[in-house]
Amino acid sequence: MTDNKETILIVDDNKSNIDVLLGILSAYDVIPALSGQTAIDVVTSENIDLILLDIMMPIMDGFEVCRILKNNSKTNKIPIIFLTAKYEMEDIKTGFNLGAVDYVTKPFNPIELLVRINTHLELRSYQKDLELKVKDEIEKNKLQEQILFQQSKQAEIGELLMHIAHQWKQPLSELGSINTYNMGKLELNHTIENDELYDCLNQSSTILKFMSNTVETFQKFYKPNCESDLFDIYEAIYCATNMITATLNYHNINLTIKQKECQKIYGKRNEYSQVILSILNNAKDIFLARDVKEPTIHIEISSSDNTAVVTILDNGGGVRLKNREDIFLPFVSQSNSSGIGLYMARIIIEKNNGSIEIENFKDGARFKIIMPNNTRENRE
Repeated sequence: MTDNKETILIVDDNKSNIDVLLGILSAYDVIPALSGQTAIDVVTSENIDLILLDIMMPIMDGFEVCRILKNNSKTNKIPIIFLTAKYEMEDIKTGFNLGAVDYVTKPFNPIELLVRINTHLELRSYQKDLELKVKDEIEKNKLQEQILFQQSKQAEIGELLMHIAHQWKQPLSELGSINTYNMGKLELNHTIENDELYDCLNQSSTILKFMSNTVETFQKFYKPNCESDLFDIYEAIYCATNMITATLNYHNINLTIKQKECQKIYGKRNEYSQVILSILNNAKDIFLARDVKEPTIHIEISSSDNTAVVTILDNGGGVRLKNREDIFLPFVSQSNSSGIGLYMARIIIEKNNGSIEIENFKDGARFKIIMPNNTRENRE
C-alpha cells in the first residue's frame, strides 16, 4: 500500500464482480474479500477508508456484516456503500437504517459509482481532519473543558455531514442522470453528436463547480476567525442560514428573515454565525422530534437602547423543561441532540458582553440575542 492512496475494501462472493471493480478502482488501494467473515477480519487489522459491500452472500450476508461493523466503536465510522443487485425499496431502507452512507444497485454506472465513492471519501477525510483538530484542542484545556469541547465538535461534525449530504443530494442525482443518458446511448450504439457531448460536459462541469463551492463555503464557516472586527448582523445570519437552507428545505421547514434596520456589532462574525446556527438546529431538531406540522422559523433584526437585537421565533411547541433556563446547561436537550449547542451559544454571546434569553411565546419558543451595537472606536 502507498501512504497517499485511500484503501477500499470490496466484499463480494463473486470473483468476477471483484475483478471488474479492481479495474474501475485502480486509483485506490483495494483489498478484496470473498466472504463476510473475511471482511470483518480485514477491517480489524487494516486501516480501511471505505467499504463496498454486497448483500447476497452465503453464511453471513451484507446486512449482518454492516450491523457488526456499526456496533463496533472501532469500525462504526467507516463509510459503507451497499453495491448489490437487490433493488427492492425495503432492502434499500434496511441498508440505510443499518448505517450505510449510500446504496448502489447492479448493474451500476462506473462513472456514477466513482463520483459517489469520491464524495464519501472526501467527507470521511474532512471528518478525520475535524476529529484531529478536536483532539488538539482537548489537550490544551482542563478536563471538564475538554469533555465539553469534544462533545461540541462531534455535534458540529454530525451537523456538517448532514448539511453537505442535503446540499449534494440533488447535484449527485443530476450527474447520475447525465452519465446514465450517455451510457445508454453508447450501449445502444447511438451516435453522440459533438454539440450534445459538449452540453453534457458543460452541465457536469457546472454541477461539480457548485459542489466544490459548497465545500469552500463550509470550510470558511468552520474556520475560526481570531480577530474581532465590525460586522453586519444580517450578513452573519445569512452565512448561518446559507449553511442550513438545504436541510431546512429537505424537511419542509419555512424560514423568513426581517430586518427593520441595518445593525453592526463588534466581534467575531463566525462565532456569531455559530450561535445562530445552533438555535436554528435546535428548532429543526424539535420540529422533527415532535413531528410539527408546517414548521416555521422567523428571524427579526432590530435595535433597542443602544443594543442590536435578533429575535428568533419558532412554532415547535416551546420549551417543556421545568426551568426554561436549563436549556442552556450542557448535556440538557429536548431532542436527541448532545445538548452542547445552546450551552456554547450562551458562552459565546456572554463572552462578547451580550446576553441570550429564551421564553415561550404563543405556540413556540422565542430566543433573543442582545448585543451592544457600539463600534470598536466607541469601545476603546
